Amino acid sequence: MMQNIHLFAEQKKTELLIFDNLEKIEMKNWIENGSAVRLNHGAHRQVIGISDLSPDSLYAASKQHLSGEQFQLFKHWDPKHENSFEDNMTNEIEQWNHHMNELALNFAPEILSTRAYWKSVKQHVWFYSTATGLREDIRPCFMLELDVIARKNKKITKSNVTKSWLSPKHVHMKDIEKLVSYAAASALDKLQAKPFYSGTYSLVLGPLAAPGIFHEVVGHGLEADIAALTGAAFHNCKGEKIGSDKLNIVDDPTILGLPGSYNIDDEGITAKCTPLVESGRISNYLSHLHSNVESNGHGRVLNYAHPPLVRMSNTFVLPGEDAPEEIILETKSGIYIKNAFNGDVNMITGEFKIHVTEGYLIEDGKLTSPIAPSILEGDGRKLLRSIDRVGNDFQIHAEVRGGCGKLGQSPLPVSAGSPTVRVLNWEVQAIDS
Repeated sequence: MMQNIHLFAEQKKTELLIFDNLEKIEMKNWIENGSAVRLNHGAHRQVIGISDLSPDSLYAASKQHLSGEQFQLFKHWDPKHENSFEDNMTNEIEQWNHHMNELALNFAPEILSTRAYWKSVKQHVWFYSTATGLREDIRPCFMLELDVIARKNKKITKSNVTKSWLSPKHVHMKDIEKLVSYAAASALDKLQAKPFYSGTYSLVLGPLAAPGIFHEVVGHGLEADIAALTGAAFHNCKGEKIGSDKLNIVDDPTILGLPGSYNIDDEGITAKCTPLVESGRISNYLSHLHSNVESNGHGRVLNYAHPPLVRMSNTFVLPGEDAPEEIILETKSGIYIKNAFNGDVNMITGEFKIHVTEGYLIEDGKLTSPIAPSILEGDGRKLLRSIDRVGNDFQIHAEVRGGCGKLGQSPLPVSAGSPTVRVLNWEVQAIDS
């Protein structure tokens, strides 16, 4: 049974370095410290938080709310920490940035500039309850977000890619070169983008577009607090068939080097990979200590001052067996969606709206004209039922400057991954129409 009193503390060290072409336009680092007493009385939860890691300060701030044996928790509470930086922003970053900029500008004469956001985060978390004892977690992540800007005549376009690693030691030049080539080619294609007619199309969701879409239309709906609501899209649906046998979705915080990764969640529960959809059937909901089911380690907070909510971590559509080239070849008429952003979803009903920033017409099984921005909207359950192909080209999208939002706690670090996925007969709205 859940304990009435929990202690939580965190120290987050962040380093940020921004380059505009070769010019270093911003370099800063900061440390955020905080601790909290969480009072849990059934459905009622109260958080007493301070921007300090001192046990004495936390005790002084919370003692009027404690009584009897509850004071004994502080005998075991001493978050050991240090306020120095390890300086993950090494000199290699300037070399990598120079190489990226050179590659991009030499890619084509239309490439105008690059902007690179390098970010290192190291979060140290402590948790204590009488059920778990004192538990600690260290969560490092090193990230890059790259913008490539292109111009032709008066038209300017931008393409964006992200990548994360456990640390700078894990960065390989080939990773960086692939990011530059992808972003530069996309920025050039967008210069040629043409308006198209709104209508019903088969959609081929590329591996950098699909992750965000599934995060919005499936992930939130399978959070236990949302699914528990009467009228929710996935209310009482465990075991129900909601999509193709090819569809398998998990949430996995245990993979190192991703923004959503951790060894224990913010309620001291050991992290594990949680299957959500297996062969098209709902197999689990994400849960925390306040859910009506046993926690599977998805209680997370934006920071120490907030109560834990059921949240995603790294949400993945697992790869299937279909080759992406064959998926496109089998699509007579459709749209290939290369990138999308700014997803909005009604977490209860599953209705969503996604802005497509990069796409191509598919005509007779071939990618043809780049298309102008468009909007996908509809019902998440219908989207899942309409999937008939799942590719084998799995990729991960890591949120670097953004994150996930829920009930005022935003942006929470997450990532998402998917292979190419085909969705049959979907309405696409051209923004200009």
